[in-house]
Amino acid sequence: MAARSSSPVPRSTDAREHLLRTAISLFSARGFDGVSVNDIVTRAGVSKRMVYHYFTSKALLYQEALQFAFHALAKMENDAVAQADDLEAAVLNLVQVYFEFPRQHPEYSRLLRWENLNNGEGIKDSKFPLSKDHVTKFLKAAIKREADGKKWRSDLEANQLLITIIGICQVYVSHRYTLSQGLKRNLGSPTAIKRGIANATHYLLAGMRQPTAS
Repeated sequence: MAARSSSPVPRSTDAREHLLRTAISLFSARGFDGVSVNDIVTRAGVSKRMVYHYFTSKALLYQEALQFAFHALAKMENDAVAQADDLEAAVLNLVQVYFEFPRQHPEYSRLLRWENLNNGEGIKDSKFPLSKDHVTKFLKAAIKREADGKKWRSDLEANQLLITIIGICQVYVSHRYTLSQGLKRNLGSPTAIKRGIANATHYLLAGMRQPTAS
């Protein structure tokens, strides 16, 4: 008699989400090329035809997995700017998001990093385009309203500002282990994260401010 699975496979409408979450777990650990359809269905405890029934192909399943992860990040970004009254608050909130997202959703974060290592091949011509318009729209409006050359530099640009915010925060994830060894400091510790948030905030706001005339 075959042993029963300790995790019953969800049925009906839950089966699709179960497959998607299983795929996210595997893709985040191994990347697109490191995972086969057999790997996914074996882990999920379903037949291979279920993948093709719900997603048509492994490539489309992967695209939807990426979109699922990206949507979780977008929700946090949306909440961050929705709760901001001005440009400074938006930057402070976004710094919190980009430090917190990898801690709350490590699989989603790894999945997005894998896609960058894969040169974005998985999202070319994707049915699920990934867009930062929800953030840049707010930043553009705030910059237009506030960056008049008095408090903030008048040459601030929304896309470049967002790139800089993400870059200065993401290094604590993308280079965490090599920097931890090289600097002999655990960049994943609560103390390092707290210091990283403070430093990111300081340098970002300092770079945005209009220089004081000498």
